[in-house]
Amino acid sequence: MELRDDYDDTDQTMDVGTAPIRPYELNAWVVCPRKCWFLQRQLMMEPHSPFVELGRLVHHEALHERPPREPALVEVPIEGFARIDKIAGELVYEIKRSPRKQEAHRLQLLYYLYLLRERGLNLKGVLSYPEQNRREIVELDDQGLQTLQQALEALQQLRTSPLPPQVPRPMTICRTCAYQELCWCEEEETP
Repeated sequence: MELRDDYDDTDQTMDVGTAPIRPYELNAWVVCPRKCWFLQRQLMMEPHSPFVELGRLVHHEALHERPPREPALVEVPIEGFARIDKIAGELVYEIKRSPRKQEAHRLQLLYYLYLLRERGLNLKGVLSYPEQNRREIVELDDQGLQTLQQALEALQQLRTSPLPPQVPRPMTICRTCAYQELCWCEEEETP
């Protein structure tokens, strides 16, 4: 069984300043700007994370093991820097394991909708959480577009930063983050 890998679809030699923003960068930026900074510089820790692997399995099952209700395009690439989970009819699906990072998922989906709109397709999105049997419809309205544009500007600024941003510790997300050792390896616990 071959699983989709969100971390292999970019050129390892890309220039972080000129390469297009990958949708996963937006997701990472919402969760933790420091994690996003590492991703932008191709420091890939997540391909070996057991939590990321669980997400891949949920994604694979949701796309390939359930009979489709309607014809769908699965894992649709956009010019080599983005890969949409599924397009069925006029809906773009983003499949995630848990709604814990829902705002990050929502921003990622808004970016997919924006990229498609730029290519002449005005579609709606669906955030799908199969394990919770939960879905949310997402539309690229004026407010969503404004939020997306602000995030894209922040990501561009982050790309120019020579050092990763400081992040307060402990954050709840750090416990399951693949970058935990990289971020906090030099920190010592104080009594």
